[in-house]
Amino acid sequence: MNIYHQLIENPLFFKWIYQPSPEINTYWTHFLEQHPDDAKVIREFKAGFQKHLRYKQHILSEGEKKELALKILKQLELKDKQSRKGRVVKLMMRYAAVAIVFLLIGAGLSYYFYDQSERFSELSAPVNPNIQIPTLILDDKEEIALNPGESNLQYSEKGEITVDDKQITKEEPREEVKTNTLVIPYGNRSNITLADGTKVWLNAGSRLIYPSRFVDREREVFLVGEAYFDVAKNAEQPFVVRTPDIEVEVLGTQFNISAYPEENVVQTVLTEGSIELAWTNSSIFDQKMKVVPGQLVVANKAEKETKVYTVNTNYYTSWKEGYLTFSNSDLNRVVKKLERYYNIHFRYEDPLDGMMKISGKLDVSNSKDEVFKYMSSLTGLNFTKINETYYMIN
Repeated sequence: MNIYHQLIENPLFFKWIYQPSPEINTYWTHFLEQHPDDAKVIREFKAGFQKHLRYKQHILSEGEKKELALKILKQLELKDKQSRKGRVVKLMMRYAAVAIVFLLIGAGLSYYFYDQSERFSELSAPVNPNIQIPTLILDDKEEIALNPGESNLQYSEKGEITVDDKQITKEEPREEVKTNTLVIPYGNRSNITLADGTKVWLNAGSRLIYPSRFVDREREVFLVGEAYFDVAKNAEQPFVVRTPDIEVEVLGTQFNISAYPEENVVQTVLTEGSIELAWTNSSIFDQKMKVVPGQLVVANKAEKETKVYTVNTNYYTSWKEGYLTFSNSDLNRVVKKLERYYNIHFRYEDPLDGMMKISGKLDVSNSKDEVFKYMSSLTGLNFTKINETYYMIN
C-alpha cells in the first residue's frame, strides 16, 4: 500500500485537514518526525486538499454536496492537464475528494470544511528538550513546574486543576476546553486523574496530551513514552489512546502501553477488562485486534507485525509501584529502564554483555548504589561510576 492510500484510509489524516485540533496537530508533527522520508509528500498532499476545499463551516444540503463534488473534480481535471509530474498525486486527491463527499451524502452527516480563521491555531514548537523537571503546559502557553521525582495532578469535572494538593486553576467556563500537555523527563514519574476520573501513571521520559474536559464522542489522549491507564467506565464515550504507531480503544479497563520513539516495538499489556488495538494508519476495513487480560501485544514498528503472548502482567506494570520486575530479560532492556528511571547513561566495555538474560526484582526507590550493587550480584558485572550521570558496565 503506497503512502497516498495509507493517508486516504487513515481517518486522522482527514481530521487533520477538516477538523484540526491541538492534539491532532501534535500527533502529525510527531508522525512527520518519525517518517522523514514521507514528510514532504504528506505535506504536499495535505496542502492540495486545503487549496481545493476551502469552504466555511456549515451543514451542506444534498444539492450543495453534489455541486461541491463536481467543482472539485473540475478543478483537479484542469490541474492534471498542466503538469504530468503531479498527475499521480492529483489523481489520488480526486478519488479521495469524491469518496469523502459521497460518503457524506450517503450518511447524511454534517461536513466541516477547512477554514484557517475558524480553526485552532497550530501548536507551537515541540516541547523544549531542556525541560529537566515534570512540567504541565496549559493550552500550549503557560508552563507550570511540578515537584521533581514524583508528582500528582488531579482534574475536576469543572476543569479545576490540583497539583500535589494545591489548587492551581479555578473552574473554567463550560464552553471552554483547553489542550494540556504533561511532560515527564527522565528521572521522574507522575500520576494524573483526568476530568472523567481516569487515572494515568506516566513513566520517565513520557508525554501525555489531553483535553481539560472530554466533550467529544471519544475520550481521546495522545501518548509518547510509557503509561499505565485505569480508565473510568463510560459506555457512551469510548476512551482512545493514540501513539505514533498504535491506538488502543476501551470503555473501561486497566492496561499499560510502552511506546518510546527510540524503541523498535510498542508493548501493550492488559491487566483487566478488554481493549481493541490497531495500527494508527490502518485502513477502516482492517480488523482490530481484541486483547484479553494477561496478554501482551508486541507491535514491531518496522515490520508492521504484531505478536501476542500470555504473560505475568506484573513484569510490565510494577514500575508504577517503584519496582522493576523481570524474568529472562536481556540486560540491555533492564539497563535502558534504569537509564530512564535515574536519568543516567551506561556504556558496556563488552557490548555482548547486553545480551545476557537475567531475572529479578529491583526496588528503584533505593539509591542507585544499592540498585547497582544488586545488579552486580545478578550479573557478575561491575557497574562503575564515572561521574554523576555516566556509568561503565564491565
